[in-house]
Amino acid sequence: MVHDNITVVDIGSGSMKASVFTCTQNSITLLGGISRGFRLCSQMGANISANKIRITAGFFKEVLALAQEHNSTKIIAVATQAARKAANFSRLQQRILKKTGINLHVISGTEEAALTAKSARHLTELEKFISFDIGCGSVEIAEFNKVLQNTWSLPISILDLSKVHNTEMIQEIIKNVLNTLPAHTRNMVEYELIGSGGTLKIASLLINGKTRNFITHDEVQSLFNMLKDKTKEERIACGVSKNRADILPFGLLIILQIMRHIGKDKVFLTSGSLRTSLALEYFRMI
Repeated sequence: MVHDNITVVDIGSGSMKASVFTCTQNSITLLGGISRGFRLCSQMGANISANKIRITAGFFKEVLALAQEHNSTKIIAVATQAARKAANFSRLQQRILKKTGINLHVISGTEEAALTAKSARHLTELEKFISFDIGCGSVEIAEFNKVLQNTWSLPISILDLSKVHNTEMIQEIIKNVLNTLPAHTRNMVEYELIGSGGTLKIASLLINGKTRNFITHDEVQSLFNMLKDKTKEERIACGVSKNRADILPFGLLIILQIMRHIGKDKVFLTSGSLRTSLALEYFRMI
């Protein structure tokens, strides 16, 4: 079956990204993309401001140019947790549709978790794993055992955690949410742990560059210890991206707590993203 090139847009809680993919045999190829470090809301549950609606709508004009550049006639645009929580999301949706003709729709957290797990299966070929994706507004977790077993979308917001100035309290908040998962009472020794998302990507680059596809609990702990008391400017000097410098340590705490919860000293990283997952689904590869 012949498919058109596809443009996939992800309006996340912490960034706006668009990628164009083409299908070649049993794989997909990234043709181009754009990314903007932009927070749709300053905290979960807040309305999207008029200025942020304007900026987001402007991003979609860039998306149209990107799609045209790469001969993409199909555009899929999704929004995640910040949009799920914003009462006035329909205003943004209507503005984008009127200005560009693109329908931006919200996907559920469980849908997001399922896509992450299915693409992890495609990319790693593992049959038994726990996958997780850390966004700025929520954490998606899935259990895969030959087929998708369970999905969870957890209300753990890096943006909200960054406003709590007590590490022990933050750890308790994360642990309490993770303890609602049935997996915490089970033996997960046969499962691998697979992670994705910007927090993990940055952590991996700071820890070991591009030499390995995994990071360990001790390495994440050491990175957290190094960054936790630094200013935003000092973290940027250490190699943390500007749009993540104020929140990265809180994402690291989430990684640490998930590893402890599942009982794994190592988390493998996939190069997949929500955009990759949606492209794979479109091309019927997952």
